[in-house]
Amino acid sequence: MTTVGEPDQSARDGRRPPPGPPGGAARWYRRDPLGFVEWAARERGPMFRLPDDGSLCVADPVEARRILHDPEGDYDEVSDFFHVRGGRLGPRATQVAIGRAARATLRAHLTAGRERLPAVVAELGEDSEWPSAGRVAAYRFLDEALLRPDSPAALRELMTRVVRRGVLIRFGGPLARTAQRALWARVVRAVADEARARRARTERRPEPPGDLLDAVLGATPPGTPATQVAQVYLLLFRTSVAPVGHVVAWALLAAATEGVDLAEVPAESAVRESLRLWPVAWLLGRPVRRAHRVGGVPLEPGESVSVCSYLLHRDDRYWPQATRFRPGRWDGSGPHGPYLPFGGGPFACAGASVAQTLAVDLLSAVTDGARLEVRGGRGRPHVAGIITPPGFRLRRTPTGP
Repeated sequence: MTTVGEPDQSARDGRRPPPGPPGGAARWYRRDPLGFVEWAARERGPMFRLPDDGSLCVADPVEARRILHDPEGDYDEVSDFFHVRGGRLGPRATQVAIGRAARATLRAHLTAGRERLPAVVAELGEDSEWPSAGRVAAYRFLDEALLRPDSPAALRELMTRVVRRGVLIRFGGPLARTAQRALWARVVRAVADEARARRARTERRPEPPGDLLDAVLGATPPGTPATQVAQVYLLLFRTSVAPVGHVVAWALLAAATEGVDLAEVPAESAVRESLRLWPVAWLLGRPVRRAHRVGGVPLEPGESVSVCSYLLHRDDRYWPQATRFRPGRWDGSGPHGPYLPFGGGPFACAGASVAQTLAVDLLSAVTDGARLEVRGGRGRPHVAGIITPPGFRLRRTPTGP
């Protein structure tokens, strides 16, 4: 693999050097959350307050493990992932059921259709724009698992527009974000309408689950409002598509920057290293349920704690050459630090194993039998839930017959 136009050291690390004094901390955090937490960890230690909501950010492995596994019951048992308009969809048993149903649906599709991935990659062409190409590839592969073919054509077209226009990551200026919000609102209404229609049909004649929306409908209580079903479905849709494409994009960009030949590296090792440097769940929030202390810091009910896997994954005490892309660290039994790319404890992402497997298969399909050339990728990551790599172009030239 080659890269044209060598990025500077700040691009190697996936960030730009933080500014000097942290005046206007809240604005700095909104503009560059990764740069802010790195500065705060250096200046204040492994526990500090975030300037936007005052939550305690934790980057100490021992405290992080205790928070995520919560043996004392100090934190709310309902995951914030299922936050929908009007509150969080609960109880915990419902969340677990939704996660299991979604995972089973996606895994079955991945197992049955893995051989389609080379064709999906070929559809991207020899010259593609990333990370959007990664999201498109993940969506094309999962298309029928996310929304079955007999769904309304207008709804399927809306979902395609959501993926292509970057709505999954809320990227762009104020005008673009306004348009994205309007499109997202249309999608919520359309999915809610489809949920109501499927419920009505199922009441007359039960149907076996066929896609992710069926999985959500089957796992939620019958009286759950259709708009809440739609919002949960779209949360799962978002986390089934964007993270896979971004993990592969980060691996391609980092390998080119570091001079790593992905043809000589197991795809699984490259994906695991990409997830270490840019974890999908980079900041894991837990609402405090009862008064207690974390590392001597008192916390009261109503506050929140955020475990920062991004910082844990880049701690030189546990990860040699922590800021460098080194897939070889996963090939042996060398020292590994805390690793939480999809969260940890009972609130780890339900689809983590499926997403990681699909990312490995997609990266393999991209690198197999091709010479890769990366152009661009000098900008900062964009953080809106997940860490999105800066845009770059990938030229993929087949080398085989």
